[in-house]
Amino acid sequence: MTKGKKMYLLILICLLFLISYLDRVIISITAPSIMEEFKFDAGTMGLIFSAFAYPYALLQMVGGSLGDKFGPRKVLTGLMTWWSLFCIATGQAWNFISLFVYRVAFGLGEAGGFPVATRALRGLFGQEKNGFLQGLTHACSRFGGAIAPPIVVFLMLKWNWRAPFFLLGAIGLVWAILFWVSFREETSSDAEEKKKAEKLPWKALLGSRNMWMLVFTDFCYGYSLWIYLTWMPSYLTGVREFTIMKMGFYASLPLTLGIFGDLIGGWVSDFMFKVNGNLRMARRIPIAIAFPTASLFVWFGLNTNSGIAAVWLLAGAFFFLELANANLWATAMDVGGKKFSGSASGMMNTGFGIAGIVSPIVFGYLLEYTGSWSYPFYVGVGLLLLGTIAIFMVDPTKSLDTQE
Repeated sequence: MTKGKKMYLLILICLLFLISYLDRVIISITAPSIMEEFKFDAGTMGLIFSAFAYPYALLQMVGGSLGDKFGPRKVLTGLMTWWSLFCIATGQAWNFISLFVYRVAFGLGEAGGFPVATRALRGLFGQEKNGFLQGLTHACSRFGGAIAPPIVVFLMLKWNWRAPFFLLGAIGLVWAILFWVSFREETSSDAEEKKKAEKLPWKALLGSRNMWMLVFTDFCYGYSLWIYLTWMPSYLTGVREFTIMKMGFYASLPLTLGIFGDLIGGWVSDFMFKVNGNLRMARRIPIAIAFPTASLFVWFGLNTNSGIAAVWLLAGAFFFLELANANLWATAMDVGGKKFSGSASGMMNTGFGIAGIVSPIVFGYLLEYTGSWSYPFYVGVGLLLLGTIAIFMVDPTKSLDTQE
């Protein structure tokens, strides 16, 4: 395959990550308007936020294994089409039940997106670029989340809260057509490996303490990340008393810094691996530094009196969260090897999906019953400290390729 073709496919995959988060965070930005129209309290809105994560958590491994078995072209095209249609459908919701069902269906489509895209990347590039590739693609996802607030607020003010779901959901349908036309299994260097991957190492995967500790570490990361993806706009309007326009600008700041966190985290890890050849330390050390540092930034952000300072400090915490994120996904690629990176990435991201169920609900009910916005954040701080310990129990050198 030519270098130009590889770069074009990489751009398409980066756009998938961008569109995924662009669609995913619409609900959090429109939440204040949705709560007002449907008279939802914080606990009810927490349930709506979590609806996406039920299928997202349960079907990560299924989605990843489908990519290993049938290849990225068919699976990614189908998933993008599905979730885009239900993003559009969300704008037609008329009560709690319809909104909940549409969000569940939306999560069903997004469930396999990242693992299968990881499978495609693993076939196009070598292991020495795992950290960079994961940093780049996840930086694109955070860029999607960063540009979402001003775009969504503009569309809300021009029309209503339903308009962003209609217009932004349609972008995914265009991507699905482009990817179907452009991507061919035979252009990927792992086309032959895909045929060998029909028998997946489920016993090795599910019986691996290595994988389960990676799942737990991803859960610890995911709890805090889901706060940013769900409750942050409401925190800015409810606690820091930002207007909708002001919120639309500042809500994008954490995700903007997250772009640089992903890029730097992936680059640092690959650089460490290149210099000393120690894959364990190259993946573990960035995470072990990032998690506690993010915790400190959260604590300072919650305890400052300045709303602007709070946003910058919480954005700093998000930067360090994303510094770790690229390395979590790179580790999953390492453990999955060339043939099973989709399955391993899917299993790891199950932890993130479970966090997506737990975090919005815990946040909503803690807020409802204590009246404090700080306690739910502190739960995340505790989990990040546990994740710092857990990552040292993960060995990225133990590949499933060698355990068949």
